[in-house]
Amino acid sequence: MKKLIRTLVALTFLSTPVTSVVACGKKEKNTGSNNEKTLTDLQNDMLDGASFLSKMILSGRHENLNYNVNEILSMYLTPIPTALMMPVNYKFNNEDINFTTKLNKYKSLLAPSINKINNDNYSGIFTSYVMGMYDNDFYNNFLKNGYFEDSFNQTGGKGFNKKSDNELGILAGFDKDLKLSEEENRKNLAWAIQDTGALTNYLLDKGYDGSYPGDTNGTSSPKSSSNDKKGGTNGSGYLYYNSVVSKGKGSYNANKIKKELKDKIDETNVFEKANITKKDYSSKINGLSFNKTGSMIANTAGNLNVQGYINNFSSIIDAVSESDFGAEALLNVSNYMTPLLIKKGDTSYTMMQLIATSMIQNIQNVIKDIQENEDFKLFLKNKGFDENTLNITFSKFDEIGAGDFGIPGFIEPKYNKAKITRLYDRDENSEVSPLDNLKNVSKFLNELAKLQKSLTNEEDINKLLVELYTGEDSIFNDSYGLIINGALTIKGIGQESWVKLVGKKAEGATNLLSLLSNVYNDLSKNETKELLLSVSNNEIYNNKAISDLSRTEKMKLIKELGYDYNEKTYTENSFFKNYYNSLKDTNKEGVKEINDLFKYLKEGLNDAMNEVHNKALQYIYDDKYWKTSNVTLNATDPSELNAKMEFTLEYNGIGDAESNADLQTTKIDVPNNFNPYQTKLSHQEDYLKNEELNSQVDKNKVSGKVLGKEKLNLDDNGLINYDGKGEKYKNVKHKYNIVWQNISNSSDNPYWVIVDVKSYNENGEEFYNIY
Repeated sequence: MKKLIRTLVALTFLSTPVTSVVACGKKEKNTGSNNEKTLTDLQNDMLDGASFLSKMILSGRHENLNYNVNEILSMYLTPIPTALMMPVNYKFNNEDINFTTKLNKYKSLLAPSINKINNDNYSGIFTSYVMGMYDNDFYNNFLKNGYFEDSFNQTGGKGFNKKSDNELGILAGFDKDLKLSEEENRKNLAWAIQDTGALTNYLLDKGYDGSYPGDTNGTSSPKSSSNDKKGGTNGSGYLYYNSVVSKGKGSYNANKIKKELKDKIDETNVFEKANITKKDYSSKINGLSFNKTGSMIANTAGNLNVQGYINNFSSIIDAVSESDFGAEALLNVSNYMTPLLIKKGDTSYTMMQLIATSMIQNIQNVIKDIQENEDFKLFLKNKGFDENTLNITFSKFDEIGAGDFGIPGFIEPKYNKAKITRLYDRDENSEVSPLDNLKNVSKFLNELAKLQKSLTNEEDINKLLVELYTGEDSIFNDSYGLIINGALTIKGIGQESWVKLVGKKAEGATNLLSLLSNVYNDLSKNETKELLLSVSNNEIYNNKAISDLSRTEKMKLIKELGYDYNEKTYTENSFFKNYYNSLKDTNKEGVKEINDLFKYLKEGLNDAMNEVHNKALQYIYDDKYWKTSNVTLNATDPSELNAKMEFTLEYNGIGDAESNADLQTTKIDVPNNFNPYQTKLSHQEDYLKNEELNSQVDKNKVSGKVLGKEKLNLDDNGLINYDGKGEKYKNVKHKYNIVWQNISNSSDNPYWVIVDVKSYNENGEEFYNIY
């Protein structure tokens, strides 16, 4: 957890839905027509979220970067269960890169329920979840249940993230209840699962329909597999195509399958896996090198999984602003630092909450240790520390330590210790009330910061540094051992980083003590106590993560904490206003340190991300490669039912030099019983021996065959030339007309999906997939 805690230490304590056009803060956006259409800030955020996810999908097409899209969506939308936590906040060519701000505009505004999949289980994102190829029931059942149903376990159970009887990736797409949309434009999106990525159609024609049911990704990151009681998995087929092809198999399998890629193709085909340890990302099939780009992206995410988790947290801060979207980002920040919403079973998130809030809570243990150290107390007294404050009475405090993390998979973390409201619990053996105790902490820290500023003698400063902060047996090293040295799989910031944080003359520590003093001063106010307890005790928020809240519930909470949706500002002296000022007001002590620390955190991954950003990610991220025009948006709020958003994206980046996909101008008809997961039934027939499973399967679905092969008379070379290899690139120009629609049947819970994509090559000709 390199340098994370440095950042967290610096952080201080800091429903009315929008249904009409925002009157202020409007931006102009060129619609590509004769007139310019004014969009509100909220509408612009909706457009930004939709266009960025569209870019991520379109970039994976054969004619562009040519990676299989499912795995890339998974690493950005569900990095926790897939163990593909791609860093999202870093520098490239001295430019700040922040994927989170762009992604959160999609996740927060257009599909808030998608976060329900990003938990401690094992499921990822198929493009069918974000592209509306199926009928509306597929998506609205997800909104109702919290999981999709697209495969089975051995006895016919389906759906994942349940308490039991979860699916395990078996016979994906064969469920007789799965129906493609009756709308032609939506049904035509069925290319998006299988028909992206290097040589996907060529390999399918050879018998390879993706990974085996129950597979994890093929990188170094997963440490175990799922089972039907531990949330199950939708892992199978093309979910992890890029990494599984690079390794030749998934790293772990929930169904105990020992077979590899080569076992699905006959012996006349020779497959060679990539040599990832030597950064040779290309695999080979029959002498053809392929999948370099997809493999590089996926394996980078797997290799940087732990660092990426920390990096993801740091990126949230950049999105905090006085806006609807910025207030939601602030809700996420505050729920790390001063947790109000805690969900049992969400162990990874709770561990991060414990770490973050320990920056605030464990300072009480530092004070206790100072008071018990007679030699150091005497030193402070002799240097002018107020004696009454030095000996002030505090309530007993149970610090957060490594033992509170539990053991993943065996012992749950101590959820109650993460809640900030435990600071208001009464210590029956103490004469000091909780609020007075918090005031005393604030007073003590302020006095300590004041004393540190007054020290000028080098010997005194050195004694303070060694005995309080940086020595092996220092007081902070004891209370903040978790922060400095880490615990379990989470790394500490290390002694070197801790020393830099403290500063040569304790100047950094002094500023942070001032911030923590303000934290406790705010916490000691009765109105803060009443607010936090009312939220914590509200049944609406009980045992829920932020991702479990409907949009209406989330907006209500944000309003309670101090954001005014009408004025687009934080209410003065509110909980959120204090947080916002502490992050953004550079006139306050410690705010510069906050920004510097987050800068250090980002820069720590600059080198590791340089290659993948230079060769691939910049073409998704950087607006200079994309032009947005012809914008039509008939909603002023994302919750409006059946609302639509249309726009054109022109891509001027690099594309696969060996793919002719943008010259395939013959439309391929998609049958109503087509299975876009392209599972080959012949590979999984043994599962049909179970009667309960067999009764739910439509064996007549068209699946496991390239639809366009016969119509276009494609041989091996034809498929290879269409697919491309994802190895060599040239400059390309492509244009796409995109339509998004909110297909949710609940105004409390919007769910926007892509409902149409039209593709045009440099000559203005429409081109088509071959499925």
